[in-house]
Amino acid sequence: MSKDILPFYEREHSNVALLIREFAEQYPQLASVLGIIDGVCEDPSVLRIIEALVMMGARILQQLEDSYPQFTDTLLNVNYPHYTRPFPSTSIARVDYDGADTKTMSTVTTIPRGALLNSLEHKNVICQFRTTYPVTIAPMIISRAEFFTHFRAPPALRLPVEASTLIDIVIEGTCATLPLDRLALPSLRVFIDGDPSLRATLQDTLMMRAVRAYVEANDDGQWHPLKGSPLASAGYADDEALIPFKATSHPAYRLISEYFTYPAKFNFIDIDLASIRKELPPDSQQLTLHLAIVGIGADSDIARVLKPLSNKNLLLSCTPVVNLFKRAASPIDLTQTKAEYPLIASAEQAAAFEIHSVDAVHVVRDTPKGSTVTQFYPYYSMRHGLAGDRKGHYWHTRRDSIIAQTSPGYETHIALTDIDLNPLALETATISAELTCTNRDLPNSLRVGQANGDLKLERAPANYPIRLLRKPTPTYRFPAEAHWRLISLLALNHHSLVQQDLDAFTEMLTLHNLPQSAVQQHQIKGIVGLAYRRTRVWLKDAHGGGRVSGIEVHLTIDEDAFVGSGLHSFIQVMDRFLGLYADLNSFTQLIVFSTATGKEIARCNPRSGDSTIA
Repeated sequence: MSKDILPFYEREHSNVALLIREFAEQYPQLASVLGIIDGVCEDPSVLRIIEALVMMGARILQQLEDSYPQFTDTLLNVNYPHYTRPFPSTSIARVDYDGADTKTMSTVTTIPRGALLNSLEHKNVICQFRTTYPVTIAPMIISRAEFFTHFRAPPALRLPVEASTLIDIVIEGTCATLPLDRLALPSLRVFIDGDPSLRATLQDTLMMRAVRAYVEANDDGQWHPLKGSPLASAGYADDEALIPFKATSHPAYRLISEYFTYPAKFNFIDIDLASIRKELPPDSQQLTLHLAIVGIGADSDIARVLKPLSNKNLLLSCTPVVNLFKRAASPIDLTQTKAEYPLIASAEQAAAFEIHSVDAVHVVRDTPKGSTVTQFYPYYSMRHGLAGDRKGHYWHTRRDSIIAQTSPGYETHIALTDIDLNPLALETATISAELTCTNRDLPNSLRVGQANGDLKLERAPANYPIRLLRKPTPTYRFPAEAHWRLISLLALNHHSLVQQDLDAFTEMLTLHNLPQSAVQQHQIKGIVGLAYRRTRVWLKDAHGGGRVSGIEVHLTIDEDAFVGSGLHSFIQVMDRFLGLYADLNSFTQLIVFSTATGKEIARCNPRSGDSTIA
């Protein structure tokens, strides 16, 4: 029995037992006919009927307690479907060519976003993952990375006065016929690996404390300054989404879900090779990126954390992978005996698959002239004009949370209806559905660290092993009781966000902490202040420019709450989320302050929606 329904079952069972006793006392003769003696039913047939009614009553009570989930599920599924779908198992994968002979590699190969990776067979099932970022395999390596508290720059070079430490990143080409200056690669994506403290501190240092960057070629002692930092954050663009997301929905809601469910997705940075290549002489086989760092003393805690930095902490050819894949549903024969039918991803191994989304539904009919195929459209959508006739052809699904626990794989039911939601009376036909599926929690029990790799890619370049750097997570799901609160968040503006109190903001973040991670919850508790003020900025355009009014959001945080998890990714996600609350022809600008010092930690560019305006 589902643990969720058990309290309702027990409550209804107690109520029915009390009613039976009262009935027996008031109508003893009728009670004896039903086999009720001394307030207890002893007739097994009547008892089974009573138990069935108790279960029905418990399910009704559960739905009432859930505040009519059919409405909330439907509303969210139309606008923000990721709130009603499982958040699939996720990990970080790497194409490992460290031990290979890269001297013979003379081309750049890219594994595209969305490429399918197969696990080894596990419990008679092959789990499938798809890549989130493109993976570049190139004849280059990061041969060295080092943090310096004492360093010597070329005598003629004038470093920023405030620079106190230095980080060097050395990149080497491995192919003699393809030097770095001729490598047609615009950027290099790097995964920041290591223990949590080093990983978080390194990312914050690179993205928030690097004030100047220099390039040195082939150890020639010449440091060439770059215009701006060659480092950029990765993972925030729409084409880098971890989970599917509707184009009509604001991506900030996806980002905040991804950050609190799998923050490792944002532990990537891009190195701008295009700007670096301009400073390289011909036939360069090595470059050193010197990054001048501010705000880190030689004997500080941050310096001690960064001291063991090496090239093992900056990995190439990595990507987040997510357990999502396309699959055809088992065909459903319409028998005209049911209003809805179970929608199953695999009849043989139903429990190994969970339906993430229904992507398309067709009904196939056999006629004397041959087979005909009719496309059906989701009933709860904005596509009612596409059905072709007045009555229309629609489908809708229902997920039964109790069946999901008692009979996994059979919890989703599909019904075919007309525009009035009446069941369609079809002749003998077959339902064909295209699905996006997950393997439930099976990936979480995969053995990680296989000698020949953990994942396989069809037609893999040079058969390099693909390794999982993290154990795949379990599958998570937003609880049904949180749906009304999630809906209320969709109607927020900057007044409702800031003027209520800090609790409304932190509650919203807590709702997105699906793993109920103590680290993430500690971050949320580290937000100690939220305020705003109106401001104006000068915005240039093709016609000159002018002043634009907007909202400056001040976020005060306890920096200690982010030790081991990092500030940079959190600020980037919050900046994009708060951009939701900009009015038309306006903007928001996030400024983050330290509660310990009161000083400004970060100032983001003004943002309107998902675009920066300065």
